[in-house]
Amino acid sequence: MPTLTDGLYLNKYVDPQLLVERRNYRADFMQVLGAVPAAALSADGVRRNKLINNVGFKVNNTGTFTPAAITGKNIVVPWEVYDTTPTSCTDEEVRSLAFDKRSVIRVKHNESFQVGIRNHVLYKLAPADNSVAEMPVLKTSGANDGTGRLRLCYADLVNLATTVKKWNLPNPDALYMVLSPQHMADLLLDESASKYFYDRTFYLDPATGKPRGFIGLKFFENNDTPYYNYTTLKKIAETATPASTDFQASTFFYAPNTYYHINSVKSLFKPETLDTRSASPTSEYRTQTYGIVDRIEDYGIGAIVSGKSA
Repeated sequence: MPTLTDGLYLNKYVDPQLLVERRNYRADFMQVLGAVPAAALSADGVRRNKLINNVGFKVNNTGTFTPAAITGKNIVVPWEVYDTTPTSCTDEEVRSLAFDKRSVIRVKHNESFQVGIRNHVLYKLAPADNSVAEMPVLKTSGANDGTGRLRLCYADLVNLATTVKKWNLPNPDALYMVLSPQHMADLLLDESASKYFYDRTFYLDPATGKPRGFIGLKFFENNDTPYYNYTTLKKIAETATPASTDFQASTFFYAPNTYYHINSVKSLFKPETLDTRSASPTSEYRTQTYGIVDRIEDYGIGAIVSGKSA
């Protein structure tokens, strides 16, 4: 039987340990996302069937009923590829440092994946613009914060909750909102919180510091949420640098209408023994992960972006 040694072995094949870690990692709001059924998984991506609902409803019908078959469509949603950028490590560093830098590099790559996938999930689920009624991009209407930006306020949340109720979602307890830091601060400064309620702890749990829910909406907070142009209400590209016309938005989603899955993880390692040219031989490491995050139907999601005073 082989003997165990200290340290980590890196290779160019599927990494079972990282796969377990990344499947188990879910930021607070990611814990409520839907899972992909095992039968839907394939080498090419996630297989989905969609039935076209043509079932009607009649009152006091006197005519003859004519049955109609329910037809369907199918689609394969391809895997997304999540890469971490390569990190180099010289033989001189390994010999000189008092810690195992290669092991630390592996940990840092996993941390970068966790931050990256968390932010990507929020961006992917958010609507592209305000063109679909069931995927709205709303504007805040609160007080001017001194820069021309209008704060998120109690009335905006009431309007959002009213909009959501009109969708008649099968599970009204599964709607979640991820607040941007700016909007969380707006709620803490909202005068309506003290006007309609005892104090501002209506929005914030003083014991945990986490935001509370609001008339059917369950709140989370995240530092990185998508940006939208406050005039066109279009989401800017995931990797784009926000302009002065862009504000960070809070997003909301109906959890049963989402899915998230990590399918495989590879550790890609080039040992220093393959470097024949450098004075101090250099190794390289990165990870590549196949997964997917998406919505099942184009409804039940949305965003709230700060408005701008004239």
